[in-house]
Amino acid sequence: MNQSEKPELESTAAEQDEAVPETTDDQMEPAIQEEVTGVAGEGSSSVEPSRTPLIIALVALVTTLVGVALGYMKWMELNDSLQQERQAAVELRSEQQESRGRLDEIGKAIAALQTAFVAQGEILKQERARLESQRLEMKESLDGVFQLIGRSSTEWIVAEVEYLMRIANRRLHLEADAATALVALEAADTRLRDTGDPVWNGVRERLAAEMTELKTIKLLDMVGNASRLSGLISQVEQLKLPQSGPVVSASSKGESAEKKDFTMDTVLRDGWEGFKSLMVIRKNDRPLTAMLGPEQRFFLYQNLRLQLESARMALLRRDQSLYDSSLQRATAWVGEFFDPDEASTKAMQSGISELKRLKVAPKLPDISGSLHMLWQQQRQISEARKAGS
Repeated sequence: MNQSEKPELESTAAEQDEAVPETTDDQMEPAIQEEVTGVAGEGSSSVEPSRTPLIIALVALVTTLVGVALGYMKWMELNDSLQQERQAAVELRSEQQESRGRLDEIGKAIAALQTAFVAQGEILKQERARLESQRLEMKESLDGVFQLIGRSSTEWIVAEVEYLMRIANRRLHLEADAATALVALEAADTRLRDTGDPVWNGVRERLAAEMTELKTIKLLDMVGNASRLSGLISQVEQLKLPQSGPVVSASSKGESAEKKDFTMDTVLRDGWEGFKSLMVIRKNDRPLTAMLGPEQRFFLYQNLRLQLESARMALLRRDQSLYDSSLQRATAWVGEFFDPDEASTKAMQSGISELKRLKVAPKLPDISGSLHMLWQQQRQISEARKAGS
């Protein structure tokens, strides 16, 4: 709207206000409505063509502002996302560099390990070559020894078996050591089995029979029985000799108590009885078999100790005759010289009686058959070899 048009409208409105007569409120409302309607019609018809460009401009301006605002907001969003992407790219680049650094370190470590493996492989190769050289030298040396002495590996095993059989026979027959003999025969059978040669089957069968015989022998507890004899030796000091003294008859005591008169005959008779009580004559029909007389206490105890010690040595040497004779003499001396009513004497006799039942030298089997078979088989092999050559 132009500036010249506004005063004209204002003056026209004033004139109209003055020309309107005073009326009541009810009368004014329809008139006001008509005037407003008329004025609005006139104003709209005159103002409408001039406001359209302004509205269009305002709409364009608002649209532009809205577009600018939306564009700015979009730009800000794009800028933020771009900044985030740049930050992510920087972080990714940093991680890539760190990863590349770790990969370089790992590559260096792998290269070092490969170098070490190569060096270790060279060392192992050299060591293998050295061991192979030593093995060949040892083989050549053994071949030379076998050629010099004319024996194969089987013959060496057979020689070892022969030695074990000799040990078994010696331990059994000279020392009665059945346990050691059994171990030696088992070792000999194992060595023959290692040869894998069926020519020794007969010897192995004989060995099996001999080992079965050795297992049936009841082994004597040498240590336990020797300890029992040592215990009896330590108890010798506790034995007591029988008590002896003058014998006084009950009749003489009764007579002396009844007679109260002291006459010459009574005095002579009492003196004779007293003299007879001083002289006691005893008859001992048992023979004295100790080294010294029973009146010498030290030698009696010492002799009994020596007999028990002799029995212990005979036990360890498996000498049945000496063992029995020593215990027999010890039993006789205990019954002859020591008090049979004492508990120590009874315990000594009981212990010796239990030990007398032992068989210190049991019957031993003959295990030399396998050794003779081995010798016979060796002779046959030697004769066959000579006949072939």
